[in-house]
Amino acid sequence: MFNDINKNIVTTLGINNLPVEQQKEAMERLGAIVYQEVMLRVLDILSEEDKDAFEKLIEKDSNPESMFAFLSEKVPNLDEIVREEAEKLREESAEIMSEIGK
Repeated sequence: MFNDINKNIVTTLGINNLPVEQQKEAMERLGAIVYQEVMLRVLDILSEEDKDAFEKLIEKDSNPESMFAFLSEKVPNLDEIVREEAEKLREESAEIMSEIGK
């Protein structure tokens, strides 16, 4: 699940066109932004009970694989949310770059 999410972000943002070392660096920076936005949206969706369970999971195991496995069970459209947030970042970045080019 987590690897699929990473692949989605890499493809949507065009990171896959960079050399491997630059892909890693870009994924760390841009991926963190996307994951932060995804978490904000997902936390609005989760019930209080699920939020408590998620918090306990993070305290025990902060591995992204575990976190996204939990979230994919609780949020059926998690892939869509990730795709939307990656696309939103791509569009915002393109707008900023076009403004700089003026």
